Amino acid sequence: MAQEIGESREQWGWNVWHMAEDIANNLKSDKRPFYIVFAAKQDKSNPGAFRQGFHMYRDRPPKLIGILVWYVDHTQGIFELVPELSIPPDVPLDESLLSQDSKDSYATISEVGQQMGVILS
Repeated sequence: MAQEIGESREQWGWNVWHMAEDIANNLKSDKRPFYIVFAAKQDKSNPGAFRQGFHMYRDRPPKLIGILVWYVDHTQGIFELVPELSIPPDVPLDESLLSQDSKDSYATISEVGQQMGVILS
């Protein structure tokens, strides 16, 4: 069966999101705000596999390419992706697949990419 562009990425993305939600839900008794950070990289011993991990931090994590960051504050009912810290602009994309529609752009991520020098236009 042929695979379509983005098919695995979409499913993996939702799995990562749900795992982050599960971590937040498991820590509901913790009333102090925290960040959940996700990172994945290719396994050196098995190049066909990826190692992934989640870590919880009290302090705001630094901007790093290739991570996803959620902010959680149970006292205020907040579980949200932090786009200015979630920067995967190192993923190569075919420009023909990118939308030119302004409703599909996210200004904050674009600004971060320009500041980091990874978005040139």
